[in-house]
Amino acid sequence: VEPTAPEPTAEEEARMWRNMELSSTDQAAQVPDFPNRDNILKYRVLLRDWPSTAEFPNKRPTVPS
Repeated sequence: VEPTAPEPTAEEEARMWRNMELSSTDQAAQVPDFPNRDNILKYRVLLRDWPSTAEFPNKRPTVPS
């Protein structure tokens, strides 16, 4: 019988989600005239800082408007 992998913790799931969000906004961060780029760059800062905040992992950052 093969052991099953343990379920990811809330923190691990949150980090996986954050990493996917950062990956999905990579192109926007690199294209100077990408629509809504300034807000996306602010969002990426929020994503990077999120694990060190009291809101982690319960409240996910959102794109500023």
